[in-house]
Amino acid sequence: MTQTAPVAGIAEIDPLSAVTHPDPYPYYRELAASLPFFRDKGLGLWVAAGRREVAAVLAHPDCCVRPSAQPVPPSLAGTAAGELFGQLVRMNDGAAHAPLKALLMPMLAGIDPDSAAQRSVALARMLDAGEAARNAMSGKDINRWLFTLPVVTVADLLGLPVAGDGGKAVEVAQRVAAFAAAQSPLADGQAVAAGAQAAQWLGQWLADAAPGDGPLPALREAAHGAGIAPQAVAANIIGLLVQACEATAALAGSTLLRLGRGEPQWEAPLDVVVARVARDDPPVQNTRRFLAADAQLCGHAVKAGDAVLVLLAAASCSGPADGERAWTFGHGRHACPGDRLAQALAAATVAALRARGVDPVALARAFRYRPSLNARIPHFL
Repeated sequence: MTQTAPVAGIAEIDPLSAVTHPDPYPYYRELAASLPFFRDKGLGLWVAAGRREVAAVLAHPDCCVRPSAQPVPPSLAGTAAGELFGQLVRMNDGAAHAPLKALLMPMLAGIDPDSAAQRSVALARMLDAGEAARNAMSGKDINRWLFTLPVVTVADLLGLPVAGDGGKAVEVAQRVAAFAAAQSPLADGQAVAAGAQAAQWLGQWLADAAPGDGPLPALREAAHGAGIAPQAVAANIIGLLVQACEATAALAGSTLLRLGRGEPQWEAPLDVVVARVARDDPPVQNTRRFLAADAQLCGHAVKAGDAVLVLLAAASCSGPADGERAWTFGHGRHACPGDRLAQALAAATVAALRARGVDPVALARAFRYRPSLNARIPHFL
């Protein structure tokens, strides 16, 4: 089926603008029910919205994370950011990246979420020491913390030297955020240039860093034994920090909003609230897959080179979710193994902000969503 107009009655939304719409969920539910898999002529994309259809796309062997002829986004090609991006195992399919992925996945899954939450408390105090004295946190401060504390915590847990220097820790987080922003299709030339500089800076920082306690030395040794280049290991460590950046900031920010709205169902332990937000207001709303060959997909003939927009948020809100892994963390071979860690970091970040006097009710009165085509990130004013 080809759909050339939005769902009837919700004319102001399409599958991409839904990401930053004030309430896209009636639209997502209607799509999942009436158009679970369709061709959006205006966007030039297939769209998977139903739960079965989303699962089928994510599991299909010919649905890849990048177009065959475009392993790196054109805007990043020929830059340090593009070189780093091209080595990320989560942005590649095939056997060449399997050995490193086999080392990274258990390492990330092995980080204890409770230990991460405890460690974030000490790191939050370190960030306090670097802050200028003030009566209350501004929206700018809160936004910065959302993007900083989770990244710094993951870096510390891996064994990277961030704990002793709050200024350096903040700079690491800022560089990670700049590299992440450069990957967006919405990034302008200035953002791409900043991302390239950030990729170069992060690569040099990792090369110079003397790791402390943590799994990184063992990872490097195992990678060396498997013949994996150190540059590929470094790129994917940076990739883990990126994964702790925007998505965790989005989850923590959306949790603050839910707490601020004072709905009775959110009067629960913070970890429970975060898990429900991950399902009900997903930080990562969609992902994309690209056909490597002609195939039959969800009852439709799709062609090599076709792109599929996979609406994780629509799958998340179109049926029962109790006990189910949140769709926002993906399913299948590119599922994020750090889902429990991400939720623990988001909860720890919310707890740290509330401990510093941040009022979720006030935040919910003045915010917008950052421009994005896939991540729903609150920006507090």
